[in-house]
Amino acid sequence: MKASVFMTSVCLGGLASGAFAADFSVKGNVSETVEGSNNYLLLSAPSGPTLKSTTAGTLDFLARTPTTSYLLDTNYSYYHYYGPGAVDTSVMGTPASATFTINHLTELNLYNFAASWNRADAAATQLAQTGIATAHGSITTKAVSGGITRDLGRIDTISWAANASSVSFTDPTQTPYVDFNTGTTWNHSLSQTTSLVNAVNFDWFSEDNTAKSQRLFWTITSGLQSRLSSRLTVSANVLAYFANSYQSGIAQAIIQTGGFQPMIGAGHSWGANVAMSYQLLKSTQVSLMAAQVTIPTFTGQLQQSQSIGATLGQTINEFSNLSFSANYAQATSPNSTLASTGTSTDFFSASVNYGYQLTRDWRTSLSYTFAEAIGTAKSSTVLFRLSRDFTLMGNPTAINQAEAERARQRALSSVGYVFPTLHY
Repeated sequence: MKASVFMTSVCLGGLASGAFAADFSVKGNVSETVEGSNNYLLLSAPSGPTLKSTTAGTLDFLARTPTTSYLLDTNYSYYHYYGPGAVDTSVMGTPASATFTINHLTELNLYNFAASWNRADAAATQLAQTGIATAHGSITTKAVSGGITRDLGRIDTISWAANASSVSFTDPTQTPYVDFNTGTTWNHSLSQTTSLVNAVNFDWFSEDNTAKSQRLFWTITSGLQSRLSSRLTVSANVLAYFANSYQSGIAQAIIQTGGFQPMIGAGHSWGANVAMSYQLLKSTQVSLMAAQVTIPTFTGQLQQSQSIGATLGQTINEFSNLSFSANYAQATSPNSTLASTGTSTDFFSASVNYGYQLTRDWRTSLSYTFAEAIGTAKSSTVLFRLSRDFTLMGNPTAINQAEAERARQRALSSVGYVFPTLHY
């Protein structure tokens, strides 16, 4: 798989290079990460300490014309667990992904298209989404998405996007599924510093089992984003959720374990989130957030969570920075569609991270994280990462725009739900 991803990248990069030689760049990164933990997966009865080594590499191919950009974003990594705790999960794995995106700009419209393939570690994904890690193997996701953003005037913008994906697992206890979501967003500027944002998202989930378990999930969002001063930015949203779960196949007498639970019926709930960012000093920034949201996890199961968090970032000088963060979250797996009751678990985490720019291309970071599933398990994890950025070809303009283009296209190609992690 590593060879096929690399050859695809080279071939597409070569084609783009021939067509857009004046604005073409190839940029990449290689990194080595070592993590040591006394309970890496936050288990109630860990087998022992764990050491994890991850070697990763990325290649970005960016081609631009005055109105269109083409980006192929690829990455491949290899991880291996060592020590007594390695028996608690897959000893090694090879997460990888490839995403091809196109953005086309006209006088009033921005069109975007994306196709992606992603292979992720199931235990790491579950740990980030739910705070527990009982899954095994890997998750493979294939997706196609597209959308349009239109400028309606000086103060209004409307956008529409859609995404279709299929998800499969190497773990035979998990059931593959397909998912389609689509949504529209209206952004209205109330003033030069404040915008009203309204959005409607629809998600259809269908599991590939004999019962043909399915779910319809609507999310309606309304909120404000405001820059109250040169130092203070605030955003707040209110969300309404509507869900309907049903089966159109052969009814199952016993609900399977590990996958989506049918939870036949309909329901609704409310959510909200607020975030604040304040530039305390020229080199110090404080961020606060609080949220109550309902999201689908990687199995398709709905999860309700309430969380609060804070981050303090300090730029020491042009080469180094320091950050502190703390987060508390309560995650609930409903026992009926959007019910407020269910199995709840409380989580707390706190971390400190120090980053240092060794040279223009070499970077390093060192962090410590304490995490606790309250009343169940605790862990302490130390992480060290060394990475190097490199440029294989391209002019300075294209190179500098590559990272911004990568982030923008990812945002444009995503619609529906972004899983908020519990930050372990």
